[in-house]
Amino acid sequence: PPERHPGWNHSLFAGSFPKACPQLQEIPNMPPISQDEDCLYLNIWTPESATNYRGGAPVVLFLEGEGFVSGSVARFPGQDMAVEGVIVVSASYRLNVFGFFCLEDSEARGNLGLLDQYFALIWVRENIEMFGGDPRSVTLMGHSAGAASVMYHVTSPRTQVIFVKVIVMSGTVTSPWSGAQHPANSSRGIARSLGCLASSSNLILSCLRTKSTEEILRAFETQYKNGNWTDMVLPVVDTFLSESEQYLPRDPKQVLQSGNYVTIPVLTGTTSHEGAVTVYQRGDLLRQSYLQLRHFFENTAIPEVMEHYGLRKAPQIREILKWQYPDKARDGVATALLAKLLEFYTDAQFSAPHMTQLAFLSRSPEPIFVYKFQQSGAPDLYGNTLNISGSAHGSEFLYLFGPTLMLKTAGRRFTPDEDRFSKRLKRYWVDFIREGNPNPPGAYSYGLSWRRATPEDYNCNLLRSEQQQQQLQGCELTEDVASLWNDLLPRLQQLTITQPPQQIDATSQNPRLSSDSSQPFRSAMYTLIGFVAVLLVMLIVCLVLLKKNAKERERDLF
Repeated sequence: PPERHPGWNHSLFAGSFPKACPQLQEIPNMPPISQDEDCLYLNIWTPESATNYRGGAPVVLFLEGEGFVSGSVARFPGQDMAVEGVIVVSASYRLNVFGFFCLEDSEARGNLGLLDQYFALIWVRENIEMFGGDPRSVTLMGHSAGAASVMYHVTSPRTQVIFVKVIVMSGTVTSPWSGAQHPANSSRGIARSLGCLASSSNLILSCLRTKSTEEILRAFETQYKNGNWTDMVLPVVDTFLSESEQYLPRDPKQVLQSGNYVTIPVLTGTTSHEGAVTVYQRGDLLRQSYLQLRHFFENTAIPEVMEHYGLRKAPQIREILKWQYPDKARDGVATALLAKLLEFYTDAQFSAPHMTQLAFLSRSPEPIFVYKFQQSGAPDLYGNTLNISGSAHGSEFLYLFGPTLMLKTAGRRFTPDEDRFSKRLKRYWVDFIREGNPNPPGAYSYGLSWRRATPEDYNCNLLRSEQQQQQLQGCELTEDVASLWNDLLPRLQQLTITQPPQQIDATSQNPRLSSDSSQPFRSAMYTLIGFVAVLLVMLIVCLVLLKKNAKERERDLF
């Protein structure tokens, strides 16, 4: 576990970013990331007025990362947001094996990456006042795996009062990639691949310490590239520890569902084309023919995601997913099929989990504000090699941390329309960080009014520039998609789990059954037929709704 830094008694010159924590090269053709195990650092940007800010400046602590596998806060310069009057802090944390290796005991407890983040929160609470910040006004903001991390901290009993607001961007604890299902199995598998075959945790850890960083990452890469996310090293519910050491004593989804956590204001949302990041991670897809893409879609993408959701590889479920996604692409056109693959990953990995988490959050007594970022033609953090018309995973940061990040990533300055949009977007975020409400004080609203989400209406706001606001489009939260992934498919899964009746000679044990021993089975059969009929009706209704919305949703792709 992390430990407190002993401090220093000399001037610390912090003019450059430290190295990132050890990780894989996630996105092909991206510049390599400078890495080192000595990576647990904070970065702080303060406005010039911070030290004179009456009562202390509001603070935002930012967490990022992709799938708890990779990430580098050096990608996100915070000075342009700090200019708006808030102190911006970003924190690194250990990733993959180094942050989440877990043998489900006190020796290899897991969740080290989350504990790194927790120590960053403690450091901010104890020291940010020296930078002009208010330790009683800390907002925790996260993106992707960082957003899932934020929700882990929200549901942990250890973090009460350390932060008072959260911003959750493009990530959830209800995502299939956000938590470990078999942490000890996956961790032992990595250890075995490195020749660490001992049974005791102490001996396994001693063996791993003799391996280089590169060897450990290669062993993890073998497991990761196999695509079996049910055997990944990720955050874990740690009830195997003593109560005083537990960080996640309950499943976060159950905590959110029960409402048994300290509720605070939340700003949350997604971009329109989140699944682009998954397509980017498989860079060879961009060069494949239609037939190659079709084979990947049906034989790799769909089975992998079904496994993430805990769905059996039943033919019925696979056929529904084929009908909903690849079958609707124009036959023989690779770009159309790639658009459907992007939609598939967006729905399964981001939109549906976001809707599940939003359903829990909307019952909170504290204000919840929801957005969808849809800046058509926006660059992204990965070079926009897909050339999509919508907003990919992370596109909003080019405007939140711009113009510096736009120039650094896309190599260009804002257009006048983008400049106005960037200023407006930063004001929404800064007003929330300051007041817990993205609506600015007074009557001026930047042309947009934010209303609180309720269970009946999430009141989603579509975020786009002034020029693009002229295009008629609502803030659709794809409730039909959420119904498909969160309700219909799990129900169909239950129908596939059947057990044959035991072969028992009932008549010999009870002569009263000999006259009509088939009656109980006949009744059960009629009941099952009725149940299947009801589910089929539900399936038809869902498919009609999905087909109704398909053309509208397809219009936003490419």
